[in-house]
Amino acid sequence: MAYCTLAEVQADIDLEDASGSAAATIGRLIIAAERNINRFCNRPDGFEADAAASARYFYGSGLSHQYIDETVEITTVSVKDSSTESSYTDWTTPTAMMAGDGDWIPFSAAASAPRFEDLPYTGLMIDVNGAYSVFTSSRSTGMRGFPALPGVRHVGIPTVKVTAKWGYSVAVPGDITSACIMQVARWYKRLQSSMADSVGNVDFGELRFTSRIDPAIAHILQDGLYVKPRTGIR
Repeated sequence: MAYCTLAEVQADIDLEDASGSAAATIGRLIIAAERNINRFCNRPDGFEADAAASARYFYGSGLSHQYIDETVEITTVSVKDSSTESSYTDWTTPTAMMAGDGDWIPFSAAASAPRFEDLPYTGLMIDVNGAYSVFTSSRSTGMRGFPALPGVRHVGIPTVKVTAKWGYSVAVPGDITSACIMQVARWYKRLQSSMADSVGNVDFGELRFTSRIDPAIAHILQDGLYVKPRTGIR
């Protein structure tokens, strides 16, 4: 689903006829704006969650909580009994995400101050009424309990498998739609200025160079906490 529509942009820029070349131009700008917003927010997969559930693998924390990618709905959590196992064991899924009758509970934010009512979920914690106490650690050990050395045994083998609908939100957030409309509208107006890389103010003799994402739009994305921290891993 696109972050905004041709009709929404047309209404924003008071364009009476959005057909032919104008429609094609706005369509291309919508695609470009989506890509720039995703890149600025460090979200290559965008904001709309997958329609179907799929499996992803994670390094087990060895703790009572496990961080995962952003998801709006979790179907199954499967964990290896040890890092050397070749198969995963399905843990009991709660009848509802907060029912407390399964082996795990989803949460968002930090494990030290979890939030259970907000999407997307970013972590799992052990249900105290469940059958397990920790998410099996991915770290392998060598002889006599020492950490494995390179070439002796792999370290960091995934031990947690989660099947879920991955993504930030079930539907595109309203702020993202507004940001996309604003960016497309500004780019379209600049196209009407002969594709200028800078905007001149004749009265004051100034040149204002444009940026990839306009400052006002950047504020919407940053203040709305849509920018995902860059950690070096997904």
